[in-house]
Amino acid sequence: MDDAFIQAQQPDSRIRNKVEAAPLPGSTEVYNRTTKSWDKNANQAPYFTWGWTSAVAKSSSHQQMAFDYLCFFSNEANTALDLTIGRFGVNPYRNAHFDPAFWQKQGWDKDAAESYVRTLSGMEKNPNRMFDLRVPGVNQYMSALANGVAAALAGQQSPQRALDDVAQEWFEITDQIGKDKVQSAYRNVVALEDNS
Repeated sequence: MDDAFIQAQQPDSRIRNKVEAAPLPGSTEVYNRTTKSWDKNANQAPYFTWGWTSAVAKSSSHQQMAFDYLCFFSNEANTALDLTIGRFGVNPYRNAHFDPAFWQKQGWDKDAAESYVRTLSGMEKNPNRMFDLRVPGVNQYMSALANGVAAALAGQQSPQRALDDVAQEWFEITDQIGKDKVQSAYRNVVALEDNS
């Protein structure tokens, strides 16, 4: 959610302060892994791709320099700038980033700032959140999906045809990697989400 919204809020954007953030829509039914059936109830699962981290290797011959760089890169001034450049993909992580005043200092109007903070905070607090796909071949799967969605949005294919092609490509990727490897990794991710 945040990269596109941040790009919309950049100073050169024609839609700056004309859009607001909102949670992704949910579903009116959800598959219940326990009963192995479809439950007919509203479900909304925020999608998180957060999880960047930095470290300095113990074996590094320049540990202090590397640590100093990480401190410089993540200081408040650099973070404030990086957060306002959509293509950087830097996500809010300081408490101050969840205060609308922080975003208003970046030139956002009050409504845009409040909608962004409210949406991110709601996602963070939602116990039904979903994290990014962490399986072998994830980049191939996501690239296939992005290409299919782009083809549908550009009118090159109907949405159904585009997603059918994505499904076929996903089957091919899974066959190439090995169905058992992908399923095992996915089970581990689901277990992590269940325990988060």
